[in-house]
Amino acid sequence: MHKHAANISTPPTDSKTMADNKSHLPPEIIEIILSKLSSVKSLLRFKSVSKSWNTIITDPVFVQNHIQKSKESNSQNLFLCRVRSSSPIRFSVVEFDDDEKFQTLPVVIEAPFGCGLVLCFCDGILLLTNRACMKFVLWNPSTRTAEKLWHRNCCRKAAFGLCRDPNTDDFKVVVADWYDYSVYSCKNKSWIAMKREYEVEYTGLGLNPMKNNTPKGVCVDGATYWFWSDMYVTKIVYYDPRDDKFKILGKPENLGESKIVYLVNFRGSLCLYCNLFGKFKFRIWTKENGIDNNSWKELITVEYNMSNSSLFQLCSVGNKILFRVTDDELIIYNPCEKRLEESEDYKLLFRGGVVPVPYMESMYFPIEKPNRKWKRKRSIDI
Repeated sequence: MHKHAANISTPPTDSKTMADNKSHLPPEIIEIILSKLSSVKSLLRFKSVSKSWNTIITDPVFVQNHIQKSKESNSQNLFLCRVRSSSPIRFSVVEFDDDEKFQTLPVVIEAPFGCGLVLCFCDGILLLTNRACMKFVLWNPSTRTAEKLWHRNCCRKAAFGLCRDPNTDDFKVVVADWYDYSVYSCKNKSWIAMKREYEVEYTGLGLNPMKNNTPKGVCVDGATYWFWSDMYVTKIVYYDPRDDKFKILGKPENLGESKIVYLVNFRGSLCLYCNLFGKFKFRIWTKENGIDNNSWKELITVEYNMSNSSLFQLCSVGNKILFRVTDDELIIYNPCEKRLEESEDYKLLFRGGVVPVPYMESMYFPIEKPNRKWKRKRSIDI
């Protein structure tokens, strides 16, 4: 069994053995040992060993350190992919291994509440919805924890985002429609309706997914970003959770007015890439970290020999970026080695007909769960 498959499906350490030895180890040593475990399944099992172990594993600092380790580890090479025509809706886990091959791991996860459309993701948490775009669900597939967020309006023409307020550590969901937007605070467990405070020509708020290249939003460095364009104007818009405002981010100086632009989270930084018109080339920039930092660094300009010059966003994988060029071609770019290759086994990612999303081992859940499920408090409608 592959190393990642072992992490997900089988605990690397026997809980009974550790329980037998726990009385002989000081608490700080136990915490160090537990912090070395990447498998959420193992950590959840070890919570039942003793009260002290449960306290260590559920401590917010321990959970955040585990998230950071997951981001830095090879677990970024895992994806959730829809299982085709399954009822109920299920996701499988696909791995992009060190040999740049895709393989399906023996893990199948059922989507909660019948919601199988992934809108966006942040710190291992996914925002899901149904076809009507009225029922929203926050979901951690690692722990199988989920919570419904009821929204009073149909949001078929809205853009969506997730992020964590760096000042208050409040996890927020943002739903941006044409002329207004709403924000769900996980700490307050309520929606707040907001009105736009800036003008974007012709499109209300300017986040209409019919014209927006990235309507689902990209969560990076505590904010959520979208690139919006039409035949008159192009802008990078972001939601700042510190004051619940939408703002305009300056573009790279030499970007020009390219209309085919994509945003992606690349190794914890906002990455922008675009096609160069009339050429089989694309250019990549990365933004310096910090919500208030408007500085961009040009990473590389890549020339590729493909029959089709259209480039579609996919995602970053470890130190690599994956692009879907056409329905039949996937290219893998390694910025460190400046190497571009085609992949032949990518169809594992698209077998459910839906673009895959990154899967990250995480124990984090932004909404505190009640002790008894039947007393679950319903979210407040806006």
